[in-house]
Amino acid sequence: MSTKSIVLVSGSLLTWFALATSLALANGGPFVIKYPNGDPAAKGVLARLDPDLKPGRENRLKVIKEDLKATFGKDRMSRGKVAGPPLVAVSAEYTIENPTDEEIEVDFGFPILRGIYVSLAAMAPTSDVHVMLDQKPVRCIIISNSAIYGIIRQRACTVIEDAVAANAQLSNLVAGVRNSGGEERSVARQKLFARLTGPMKWNERDAALLVEYASLHLADALPVQPRDRNWLRGTWSGEEVGKLENQYLGILAAIGEQKATQFFAHLASRFNPEATAAYEKIFSAWGGDVRECSVDLKTGKIRPREITVDPESLNKGLDVGVVSDPTIYARVDYLDPKAPISELEKASCETILKNLPVIFTFAPMNILHYQVKFPAKSVHTLVVSYRQYAYSDTREPSSYQLAYVVHPASLWKEFGPINLEVAVPEGIDFRASVACDNGGTEERTVSLYGSEKGRFNIYRTILEQKTGEVYLAVDADTWKKAEKQVAVDSPNSKAQQVIR
Repeated sequence: MSTKSIVLVSGSLLTWFALATSLALANGGPFVIKYPNGDPAAKGVLARLDPDLKPGRENRLKVIKEDLKATFGKDRMSRGKVAGPPLVAVSAEYTIENPTDEEIEVDFGFPILRGIYVSLAAMAPTSDVHVMLDQKPVRCIIISNSAIYGIIRQRACTVIEDAVAANAQLSNLVAGVRNSGGEERSVARQKLFARLTGPMKWNERDAALLVEYASLHLADALPVQPRDRNWLRGTWSGEEVGKLENQYLGILAAIGEQKATQFFAHLASRFNPEATAAYEKIFSAWGGDVRECSVDLKTGKIRPREITVDPESLNKGLDVGVVSDPTIYARVDYLDPKAPISELEKASCETILKNLPVIFTFAPMNILHYQVKFPAKSVHTLVVSYRQYAYSDTREPSSYQLAYVVHPASLWKEFGPINLEVAVPEGIDFRASVACDNGGTEERTVSLYGSEKGRFNIYRTILEQKTGEVYLAVDADTWKKAEKQVAVDSPNSKAQQVIR
């Protein structure tokens, strides 16, 4: 007899999720998703993001232990004049037992907080993520943060359109904007603005946003092909997932998918006041944090992430195709000067940026989806491994950081110890949000695009708390000095650009 259930491991989500999903938020172990209406297989892979799904506990399978390893290495593909952030290799190895008399088939959804490294070494760009069951590869699909953004915009658009349709006067005014042009369109926009700020008592900023929403025909926006410099974002293995990346984006691609998603979500919240609070409730329910956080290099305490940026440098970085940290671009009013849009559309985008009321902050996440069968009375080793760039925190002393959420381990009836091991190149200062033992220095061979031997300080601990998040940080100044020295000593010191 076989038992099939849907299990998702989810981590810190990356945007306003009230209209999109009720995913649990954590790394470290699965949790059970119970479908209220029939067989989930009939709904397709994206049904797992339905907002009606509720998480439950896993009571059948046992996690005997989890061995979590992180190695801070140098990206050999990008060394050169500019010292880049560490490329971190992460491996989560689970020893899982099925003590029952039934075969259990499970759908796992493993979150990878922030971005996944994309290898340019193969014939085609490939996301550097792998799943192995007993040393055999398991097929997986990446549901990227871009796809999740698309779902949010889609759900938000439905809320907005339904609310507009339910108000006859508002519906006529919105239609007037959409169906007019020239001077007539200008008059229609003014009438809509007056209705919103008058009888409906909206503030002028939100009213301006809805006027632009109507003017841009965003409800009719179809998925568009991403521009050249964003082509690496579409790392799909499933056609249905890939279609969502640019859902309801259209012209707003010029301000970036994060800002565009905030725009949709904020307008939807005007018609559904409870939506704003729902996002934080999801995070608090599963142990994640809606803020991007860091471990303070001096105190070891967790605090909000800090980043200091120069907008001009950011714009220059986009122009040459180097996107080092997409979350930063969500914090600045960036409008792509090369976007293929008209002057009227550009003016609408500028108005949207001007009137969005808050800076959009979130912790990005990709969801790795795969299926595994556990025969009756058996023990297996499941390994998820990936590489990603550490993110920057500029509070002095500045650092590069990795975040990993362990909370779903608490959702299992039986989840054994989580053994953490961190390898940091010798001479680089390290700090974690949990106390670690310094196991001394070891010589290891690492393969972060170019296998090389090196000496690493090894830090180990057993995570006592199976809730919340763990943060790992290395000192940025000593890291940059070491990287620059490698670049000087290298016989091939010419810098190579890698989109991050």
